[in-house]
Amino acid sequence: MLAALAVLLIVGGAAAAGLLALRADERVPVLAAAREIAAGEAITEDAFTTIAVAAEGTRLIPASQSDLLDGQYARMTIAEGQLLDTAMLTPTAPLQPGFVAVGASLGGGRMPASGLQAGDVVQLVRVVDGEGQVLVEEARVSSYHVPDRATTGSGAATVTFIVPNDNGAQIAAVAAAGELAVVLVERGTVGGS
Repeated sequence: MLAALAVLLIVGGAAAAGLLALRADERVPVLAAAREIAAGEAITEDAFTTIAVAAEGTRLIPASQSDLLDGQYARMTIAEGQLLDTAMLTPTAPLQPGFVAVGASLGGGRMPASGLQAGDVVQLVRVVDGEGQVLVEEARVSSYHVPDRATTGSGAATVTFIVPNDNGAQIAAVAAAGELAVVLVERGTVGGS
């Protein structure tokens, strides 16, 4: 009786493993990033490609539904080759009414050593004579770029901040005077104001 039960368990286990192996090999084409997509960037046709994966029960976007990307923006920076899912997208452009984009060049000591990334939430601070004054409690980083020091001779980062209209001119003036410093509040995603 025990031998018959053992044989039954072995045959049943092998059949279940075979079925799982067959189901795991059922791949469907889903969308993936064809290149790095910056947070806040509009998703265009050149930004995605298709990859076949086992994607049952996920939020991955099937290749057959690529029209879902029309009018969408990246909620966060998406690495090249990363599979796209609905949580990465937002229908909201990063620049909303009542807000402006302000650029600044930031040298060493004016931002976290780890740098910034699009989507981060930051405080913008004016620093004069060792004293700091918070100008904007919650600004959002729209873009961040560090040029190649060998070709430009400068390691200063170029950053674009999304700030309320009322703060735009002041932040631009403080940045131009070299008095702007940035405090990272949280690594964020695009989609908030």
